[in-house]
Amino acid sequence: MLEQSAQRFRVYENAGPPPLKSGPPSKWGYLPFETVGVGDLIEVTLEVDDAKSTINAIRSHAGRLARRTGKKFSVRITDYGIGIWRTK
Repeated sequence: MLEQSAQRFRVYENAGPPPLKSGPPSKWGYLPFETVGVGDLIEVTLEVDDAKSTINAIRSHAGRLARRTGKKFSVRITDYGIGIWRTK
């Protein structure tokens, strides 16, 4: 029988690198941020109330992508929902 203070662990040799994505799936990952060109617009069709409650989440996602990729985005509320312009 093992003592209470005994530690258990396993060592795997040649296990390879860890998985690239360790977090939950991105909620806005389906939007084509990577493929849109400078001056292009991605429009997310939403009701006005939904757009107001969602815009900060999309802005945060666009900001994280901007830091990671060097691309810049402008996110604004439009007549049809939320517009995402690539500016750089």
